[in-house]
Amino acid sequence: MRQHPLSEQIAALLRAGESNIGVARKLGVDRDTVARHRRRLGLPGYRTTAASTHCRHGHPFAGNTGYSAEGWRYCLACVRERDRARKRRDYVPGARPPRPSTARSLDEVAVQRAAAGDPPDTLSPRERAAAIRALRGQLTAQVIAERVRCSVRTVYRRTGAAA
Repeated sequence: MRQHPLSEQIAALLRAGESNIGVARKLGVDRDTVARHRRRLGLPGYRTTAASTHCRHGHPFAGNTGYSAEGWRYCLACVRERDRARKRRDYVPGARPPRPSTARSLDEVAVQRAAAGDPPDTLSPRERAAAIRALRGQLTAQVIAERVRCSVRTVYRRTGAAA
């Protein structure tokens, strides 16, 4: 059977008490390879206990420890690494959809038609507000509401006038 080129170094680190993941990171080998070496050497699996000084990834617990609501100890360095990896994995440049307020530009023709009394079947809230602002001061709230096809209350809200 062929032996791994780093077998001696893997064995030395495992005997020194390193975790599988810690050895894999230090030597740049696969975790499964390190686990196979641990089994061949007859070493028990790495577990963090109350007496452990390092986490299973090899980070020291001293000054690097957090506690969950249930009282479990966890490694803050591992949490930071996990968060960074998640952000790198989830980030896709330009994939975020535009915000709803800027997603649709203002259709000036629709605003002019609404101000003239012939609004299209669908007006966005921004277009309706623009049409109301265009008619403000020229007509009463009731007439503006009829032209733009909205309630009088909407006209009052958009113009800032008291009911």
